[in-house]
Amino acid sequence: MIISDFNSVMNKIRIHIEQSQKNKDKKVYDIDIAKALDISKEHYCRSKKDSKIPLQAIINFCAKENIVINYILFDQLPETLNQITDKIISIKYFKNINTSAGGGAINEKENFEYLGLDKDVVEQLGGKEAIKNIEALNVTGESMEPLIKDGSIIFIDKSKTIPSFRNNDIYVVNTQNGVVVKKVTFLPKYNKLQLLSCNPLFLPELHDCDDVEVLGKVVGTSE
Repeated sequence: MIISDFNSVMNKIRIHIEQSQKNKDKKVYDIDIAKALDISKEHYCRSKKDSKIPLQAIINFCAKENIVINYILFDQLPETLNQITDKIISIKYFKNINTSAGGGAINEKENFEYLGLDKDVVEQLGGKEAIKNIEALNVTGESMEPLIKDGSIIFIDKSKTIPSFRNNDIYVVNTQNGVVVKKVTFLPKYNKLQLLSCNPLFLPELHDCDDVEVLGKVVGTSE
């Protein structure tokens, strides 16, 4: 999975601000980063304390500054920060759908943005053939921690919707209680799907196969 952390992300933003300002020797403080991200100082401090990346603010910042988001979030370094090339491939990003916290199924009627991925991240997600089936959405809640943190962006392959009865692969599933991300195992004897959380504080769930829709397999995450 793709890994990043709060400090490394903010350090990249700090460097970008330093290189963009007229006075190159002027020190960039946390309050300057918060201003650049268009969030309050309090919001920034809470995020720093919780090691939680403010994803929407990062996405807006990258769009405004014309920065390849993969550099900021995924440690994928393009040749220059401000250069968008034909190497960038866009996927749908459903920022208003929060898995693990309810919501609707992912479909063409939902609002989405496009998230640019460079060729290295595309390869990590399965290559150009696989990327056409991949979409991104948010995760809220702690049920999949420490593997998937609250506030992460996950990438799902919508072509992979048949869980194995042997492996506990991670899927996004639309249930009667909303969209959730869980380890999913098919129980053929009972024709049910078992949904497991990584966090032991959350109990397993059993669902009839006809009562849920497997939306896709998780193939990457920003955390």
